[in-house]
Amino acid sequence: MITENYTDQQAFQQMLQKMYTEAIEEKDPTRKLKEKAWLRFLEIGLPTRQSEVFQYLRLRNLYIQAFEPAHVIPLSADSIAPHILPECSGSVLVMINGNYYPELSNLSALPKRMVILPLKEAWRTYGSFLNNQWNKLLIEEKDPFAILNAALHRQGIFIYAPPKTLAEVPLQLLHFNSHEPNLSLWTNPRIQGFMGAHSQLDLIATHVDGPGKQFLSNISIELAMDEESHLRYFQVPFEILNKHWYFEAFRASLKKGSTFKSILASKGSTSLRNDYRIVLAGENAEASLNGLWMLSDQAEAHANILVEHQAPYCRSMQLFKSVLNDASHSSFEGKILVHQAAQKTQAFQLNSNLLLSDKAKADSKPNLEIFADDVKASHGATMGQLDQEQLFYLRTRGYSEKAAKNLLVYGFCKEIIEMIPYPSLMNAINKQAYRYLMQEPGDETSFF
Repeated sequence: MITENYTDQQAFQQMLQKMYTEAIEEKDPTRKLKEKAWLRFLEIGLPTRQSEVFQYLRLRNLYIQAFEPAHVIPLSADSIAPHILPECSGSVLVMINGNYYPELSNLSALPKRMVILPLKEAWRTYGSFLNNQWNKLLIEEKDPFAILNAALHRQGIFIYAPPKTLAEVPLQLLHFNSHEPNLSLWTNPRIQGFMGAHSQLDLIATHVDGPGKQFLSNISIELAMDEESHLRYFQVPFEILNKHWYFEAFRASLKKGSTFKSILASKGSTSLRNDYRIVLAGENAEASLNGLWMLSDQAEAHANILVEHQAPYCRSMQLFKSVLNDASHSSFEGKILVHQAAQKTQAFQLNSNLLLSDKAKADSKPNLEIFADDVKASHGATMGQLDQEQLFYLRTRGYSEKAAKNLLVYGFCKEIIEMIPYPSLMNAINKQAYRYLMQEPGDETSFF
């Protein structure tokens, strides 16, 4: 087993120190909180393979890399336009190398009452709320990459849906990375959101890599949801390079009657890691977390999930599926924590893995921790290969061996894909699935 080298870690931390120094600006209203975040990071330190929630990441491979901090680069609206979803032509937020670009964004189709501002500008009006949220993060947060985002980010986004704001179109978060071909780039996109009571919004996060040697995206999304608010989050990093380290920390707190649903679909990358912490703080709140990975070569994808049931009558569902070919690797570590006060909880968790190669590997650790008496809960994991009887049946119906295998694999993926309500997004994922299954160019419409 490859272990981390202390010298490599030292060099990596010195690189981060340089990034932090460059991220601090004299007149930045978030400066003091960035300083607190950096001190918190120094207290926690970089993770090692002995860190349980990071044990499956190839950290040594990360710590020997040399990344440059993100810089402003000139991009035209024409270069962004092909990556905007048809459903979001008037509702797109553009982030380039982790920084918000209002001049390339278009918010004309969103309700006029919605507030979308650069974080630094939002601090003037919403500083008290943001300060409280950030301080709470620094006290409770244990993920070193989430804390690094707070210390290193440059130009984040504040999204506020006032009470009774109903967005009829989805809002696309378009993350675009681009740099000189011989440079490795580190970006820190940061989004802080607040859903007012009885508000509703769909977010679609898409990711596009332009020129660059390799990228590391260290993303942080923090969401506070007031009573009876509803948010769906679709995450599709479908145009990222194979040489892309992708870390996302998603934090959400739900009050009474609010609902949150996330759907992730990805082909993986050098290392893709999604870290969720969802707190059901009010009665009848509901969270649903769903993911699909289609991995090949040496791609990695990891999910670390904590759903906390703090209030009674809440519901949570977790469904993550992975298809693994070649020498790819996935891991799922999901925990449901039910506090004593959270009576009448319903909580379900399932991780299913389909291995198409003897070299592929899937690790799964579903976990329940229950302190309440009146609870309906289940958790489980499945791991296996294609069903030979089903393959034989399809062959007898005239399908070739490859077509039969593809039908079974797609049938395994279909449950997640069909959760997506937007045609262009579903078509993009279907095309990605086609390329994954066929492993060769062709007519994407011929299989589906």
